[in-house]
Amino acid sequence: MLDRRQLLSLAAAALPLGARAQDPWPSKPIRILNPGAAGGLNDVLARHVAEPMAKALGQPLVIESKPGAGGVLATQFLLQQPADGYTILSQHNAVVTAPLLSPSANYDPLKDLVPLSLKASAPLVLLAHPSMPATLQEFVAFARANPGKLEWCTAALGGVGHLASEVFHDMADIKGMVKVAYNGSAPATQALVSGQVKYGISSMTASTAGLVQEGRLRVLGATSPQRTALLPGVPAIAEVVPGFQAEAWYGFLVRAGTPANIVQKLSDAIASAVAQPGMAEKFKVVGVGLPKTGSAAFAEVMRREHDKWARVIKDKGIKLDA
Repeated sequence: MLDRRQLLSLAAAALPLGARAQDPWPSKPIRILNPGAAGGLNDVLARHVAEPMAKALGQPLVIESKPGAGGVLATQFLLQQPADGYTILSQHNAVVTAPLLSPSANYDPLKDLVPLSLKASAPLVLLAHPSMPATLQEFVAFARANPGKLEWCTAALGGVGHLASEVFHDMADIKGMVKVAYNGSAPATQALVSGQVKYGISSMTASTAGLVQEGRLRVLGATSPQRTALLPGVPAIAEVVPGFQAEAWYGFLVRAGTPANIVQKLSDAIASAVAQPGMAEKFKVVGVGLPKTGSAAFAEVMRREHDKWARVIKDKGIKLDA
């Protein structure tokens, strides 16, 4: 006759797989999708955070680049994967603005994605050709007095720099200036250096910082609500244009339906990684700062940004689909 222990063992073996004890999560490597080219800022930031995340989670994190369509291809790929937390999207502002600009993106960022945590944020800067007035206040006064007479650049139609510029013009009462769109920051910066365009709002990169140091460009203001230690000596545009604010942000997301316990583990691992000693200095080198981490904080940023840019895109009639 079988004893009680043997009977229990047989009963456990007879249980369906789903009813047995689950393997601890994560039990295999985790993939991070980079929506841009390898070596870009988003990729660099993800790599800084991935190493301490891997230690916290006990599994390798593998970064895979899936560039295209302003980040839409990577987001759409994520939404085709299982909602199991083994595929994470490393994204920026475009994850919110892309479907507002292009219905063919075919996703709702507030319903189809779950924010894990921000990993970095940074103000944009107002850059100008040296022929322009030397201070923010003088530039705004000059632009107001010369409607339609200046050309401004954007590195990407529908990008945060483009949208922030539209808001800046409205709030500063600058009218009729000529927009010139470029395919990327490199040609936009070159046009600004050469004087083909006179100003633009964009991220501060190592390249543009070098051009400012050489006197080939001027940085007139930052889009942060107050002055920031990331840009010593640079005034906030809000000092001359009250209430103006914009930022570039970078965060991690998973697809909707991912179990809450997995979302929490990933969110905690990101927060722990960002808080590692020396991370702030690594980020400062590439011009970004440490944000408030956590899923709830990132969700609030996404809702706020969605509402803000949806109004701008609608008011300006900005669309990228033909």
